[in-house]
Formats: sequence, C-alpha cells, structure tokens
Amino acid sequence: MALQSSTQFRRSGQRDDRRRRLLADDVSGPQVRGALRRGASVMPDRRSQNYGDASFMDEQLRVTDLIPRRLTTFMLLMLAGVTCVVGLETLYAWMPELAPLTREDGRVAAFDLDGEGSLAVWFSSVTLLLAAVATLIVYYVRRHKTDDYQGRYRIWLVAAACWTLMSMDETASLHEGFKEMMTHITGTRLLGDGSLWWAIPYFFLLGVIGSRLLVDMRKCILSSASLATAAVCYLVAVAAQLQWIMPETGAKGVMLEEGAEMTGNLFLLTAMALHARHVILDAEGLLHKNGEPEEDAWDEMEDELVDEWVKIDSPHKTLQPVLERKEQRRARKRSTTAAPESEHDASSRQALTKREKKAMRKRLIRKRMERERNQRKSWN
Repeated sequence: MALQSSTQFRRSGQRDDRRRRLLADDVSGPQVRGALRRGASVMPDRRSQNYGDASFMDEQLRVTDLIPRRLTTFMLLMLAGVTCVVGLETLYAWMPELAPLTREDGRVAAFDLDGEGSLAVWFSSVTLLLAAVATLIVYYVRRHKTDDYQGRYRIWLVAAACWTLMSMDETASLHEGFKEMMTHITGTRLLGDGSLWWAIPYFFLLGVIGSRLLVDMRKCILSSASLATAAVCYLVAVAAQLQWIMPETGAKGVMLEEGAEMTGNLFLLTAMALHARHVILDAEGLLHKNGEPEEDAWDEMEDELVDEWVKIDSPHKTLQPVLERKEQRRARKRSTTAAPESEHDASSRQALTKREKKAMRKRLIRKRMERERNQRKSWN
C-alpha cells in the first residue's frame, strides 16, 4: 500500500511531464551527452590556436538581444516601415510616367505592386520572415514559463511556421497555384476569379492562430493592439482582392490591396517583436507598466556588485577623486537617507541613474558569467 501511494505521488501527470521535459532540455543536450560518453568534462577549458582564450564568446550577443528594449526604437522602426510602404505606393503611381524610360510596355517590373518579383513582394516576404524570427524568440523564452502546465507555449512555434509559409507564398505565389488546382478539380471558380479557394483556408488558419495568440498576448496591450490592427489590414486586402471594396477601379484598387497587405505584414512584425520584448522583460524580472525596468530591480543589481571600486568625489576641492568600496558607499548612503535632499541633488541622481542603467546591467551579467565559470572550474 505504501509502495502504491509513493508511486502515485511520483506520477503527478502533466506537471511531472513538464518538469522532466525542462530538465531534459537543459541538461541532456547533444554536447553534454557527447562529452559524458567520451568521459570528458562538460565544460572543458580549451584554448584556440587562432583566437586564444575562448572566454570572449561568453560576452557575445544572444538571440534575445536582437529585440529592442526601448519603445522609441519600435516607433522609429515602425516609421521606417511605413515610409517604405508609402514609397512603394508612390513608385507604383508614377510607373506610367517612368515606363517610357524603359523597354517595357507601360510598366516597370520592380515597381509593379500587382506583379511578381517586385520590390513590394520582397518587402512583404522579408517582413513576414522577420516576424517568424521574432515569434521563434518568443517561443524560446515563453517555453520556460513555470506555470504553463498545459504547454500553451507551443502555439508560438505553430505561428512561426505559419508566418514562414506566408513569406514563401509571397515569393512563390503558392495561393495562385492552389486556386488553379482547386478550380481544375471542382470545375468551378467560386464567385469571380476563384480567389475564395485560397481566401477561405487562409481565413480559418489565421483566425484560429490569431485568436489563440491574442489569448496568450492579453497581458501586453501594445502587442495585442498591433496584432488586431494587422488582422484588420488583412481583411481589407482580401476584400479588395475579391473586389468587394472599390470594384473596377484599376490602379487604385491595386494600391489599396497591396498597401493594406504590406501594412498588415508590418503590424504583424511589430506585434511579434513587442511581445518578444514583453516576455524577455518578464523573464528577467524587469517588467514595468511603461516598459522601463523597476527602480528596485536596478538597486538589487547594484547590491550584487559589492566588490568593485568606484570613484567618489571629495567634498573638498581636491585634484583626484577618492576610491571607495561600493559597500562602504552604500552604508554611508543608508545613514543619510533620512535627510531630505534638494531638488538639484534629486535631479542629478535621477540623471545618473538613467545613464548608468545599461552599464550596470552589463557589469552584473559579466559578474554572473565569471561566477558560473568559476563554479564550473571547481566542479572539474
């Protein structure tokens, strides 16, 4: 009876599977298993003949560093993307005037929004591919969430595959081939040129994935709003393709359709990148309602750097600053926290804090890497 109860305790269902899967992902990698089979240490100290000590590899950028942390950076990138869309629309509007300068009949292939191999197709394909990369980054971080016992993080991997398929469709026109195949099999084109054959599967596929992503993204208002805006742009593009909006308008209808599609792709990339920023800040414990790190989190980082020397300017007019341990400086600050500070001192301290945040974080990461490296050496 006791053996049966202990067996049931060990079998905790999905939580136990979740725990074993995370441990297997972190410990049983191919490099670790190969090192253990050879009888070597997991983290051997190696020295390259061409590069010397390989410790500099620990300071290289990570995949998550590709995601911007400041909202102003997102605004600038979004402005650059909108400028590209407006520029491509303008070139298409000027195409009849530029066509006589080429050997083509009334069109320039690079500026034709409705043609294949144009700049608009390249822009949409690259945008969707970058959205897939940002989605993979979300999946890479999101799968380590401790309370996700149902494995809801897998939807991000499915979404990345869907954005990749859409990127391939932009360059290879897979939907056109699917439309012609279904028309040949069924013998009907379904209200018009047969675009409903690919519009209906796209609607259900993107509807299911998009609604599932919105449920997972509900805590980040910016990314949810961007994804909803992308969905509206896609609906406008499909309606223009089926001539439900502005029928028989020629170039204006093409500009509306392609412009809405490119704008939707841009908002999709923005939504994925914003949510990647959200999950990264959440994983690092720096999540704040306005996107900036919490002040107490930076104070905790500063508390860990107790072994570094800092330059403290003396209250008297001396030529050289005085070197003081950070621990001593912190103790002195605690003793004077009760005294009110002037407005000038508060503003200067706040400016210094904003300026030193990035450097402080880098020093903390470097300190932790050195600590982990020393632990690995002691294990070996």
